Amino acid sequence: MLYPIFNQRMKYKNIFLTGSTGVVGKPLLKKLINEGHNVYALSRNKTNDKFLISNNTEIIRGDLFDDDIYSQLQKKSINAIFHIAGANQKCQKDPSSMFRTNIEGTKQMLELGNKLNIEKFIYTSSAVTLGEKKGSIGNEDSIHRGTFLSDYEESKYLAEEKAFSFNKEFEFVSINPSSVQGPGRISGTAKLLISTLNKKFPPLIKSSVSAVDIDDCTEGHYLGLTNGKNNERYVLNSFRLNIETLIENLKTITNWNGSPIYISKQLLVGLGPLFDIFGKFTSLREVICGETIRVLTHGHLYDGQKAEKELGLNYTSVDDFISKTITWLNSEKLTKVDIK
Repeated sequence: MLYPIFNQRMKYKNIFLTGSTGVVGKPLLKKLINEGHNVYALSRNKTNDKFLISNNTEIIRGDLFDDDIYSQLQKKSINAIFHIAGANQKCQKDPSSMFRTNIEGTKQMLELGNKLNIEKFIYTSSAVTLGEKKGSIGNEDSIHRGTFLSDYEESKYLAEEKAFSFNKEFEFVSINPSSVQGPGRISGTAKLLISTLNKKFPPLIKSSVSAVDIDDCTEGHYLGLTNGKNNERYVLNSFRLNIETLIENLKTITNWNGSPIYISKQLLVGLGPLFDIFGKFTSLREVICGETIRVLTHGHLYDGQKAEKELGLNYTSVDDFISKTITWLNSEKLTKVDIK
């Protein structure tokens, strides 16, 4: 059973990786090295050199739009590209930079793939591109609702659309993770978990939660390389449940005894336009705005079964996710919650 996977490893021996020091990229880079691949990682500056060099990675200097990338790689016999780099920003007064990074940056990497004569391209998209209607469960066959909850969702939707329609001379696989959470993640939505754990009466919204464990996300990306089918996309989602159930699981596994204060969705939705107005003149926009309210009150439910069936991905359970995440947060002195 191991032979086909080993054969695929050898087929894709030399790999170019973008976004190698981000939440998704960092553990994937380590996975690739441990599996015996030669990794060439794009790096914009020298601040990440220590990490890359210590992980036996060859540094390719530049950004997604650097014309010099090809000349640095043309003699490296690159077999596959993992394009993970992207921008995820909320409440931006001018989101044009994010759109350029996510859409045009992806196009640049696809063109690079053609020039390098690679065999496979693994693209990190996002589950938000499914655009599932409120209350429905999104999967690879979902029809987009036709409106976007955020600029980020729109930029990734357009980037994925461009990627699938692009004239590619290689196999292409789209990996669509839901919210990536777990050890190593303290930014973005992970702040909500940390804030909740450190409060007796945390403010929360009664909504649905979908997340992919960071280790599952890493494995799902790698299986996309070895098992992913051409021109297919795979949603990665370890679990989905409502926030009240998640809180009950948290209390069962740990000694946390907080009492959440649930905020009315209707109230938040009504305040959205006011937050946008005040945000134009204050720093409030950096904290909350209309699009963050739309995302939070919409909630997301995703189905990751296709990755299980076709890629062979085994998901982490909710309880195991909670245990290992809180253990890591404690080790980083970000919480003081004990596992029972």
